[in-house]
Amino acid sequence: MLAAGLCFFLCMSNLVAVEAAEYEDPQIQKIYEEYKDLREFQLMREEYGQAYADDFLEAVLDSRWAELQRGGMGDVCYQYVKNLKQTKDYNCGPATILQTLYGIGCADAVSGSNDDEKVNNLTDDCKSNEKEGTMVYRATNVLNSYCNKGYIYEVCTQIAIDTFEEKVAASLTAGRPVLLHPKTGSFDYYGGKNSGHYISLDYINRTTKMVRVVDCNLDDKYYGVREVKLEEAYNS
Repeated sequence: MLAAGLCFFLCMSNLVAVEAAEYEDPQIQKIYEEYKDLREFQLMREEYGQAYADDFLEAVLDSRWAELQRGGMGDVCYQYVKNLKQTKDYNCGPATILQTLYGIGCADAVSGSNDDEKVNNLTDDCKSNEKEGTMVYRATNVLNSYCNKGYIYEVCTQIAIDTFEEKVAASLTAGRPVLLHPKTGSFDYYGGKNSGHYISLDYINRTTKMVRVVDCNLDDKYYGVREVKLEEAYNS
């Protein structure tokens, strides 16, 4: 999720052919061509409407311009989040959203007397369920509704690792912890277990090529804070 900087990295291969659209701005048209076959984008447009989809494309353009204009990020960038546990098998998305909101100082905006209640309320907001978990476009919308950070989602499989690194650094420098929606098999600490999940990324060292991931998994075997190789996060 992004808008003025960076944000929700989404690794997906679910593509759906759609009719071509025409935008007067060639930059918006180019971005549309990137997103138009992505299932998440199509569902977002269907649920929230064409105007919302148009605004999203504008937000992506604004985000990329901001990345180009931002300099002096340094080798170490961070915006730490709070490590929480999801409350259900399928609400890692809402738990990661709450981790993010703690990291940017907006968690108090979520109703609930404790973190579990807040996660459950965010689960309702995201319409998360056992069948499909949490859709990325809904998570993006809900996160933005509680903060003014302008998150968007990007498709990591369509960018090079150097670009991924730059986006992570830019996002953290702008005070936006990164949310990953990976397949867990790319992370060594999952030992080959490959499932869809949401994980926070809140630190990068561009010299050592290491990042910090914050995992809300119910299983203590995977839950916690770890430093992993940048390549693991990118390949997820």
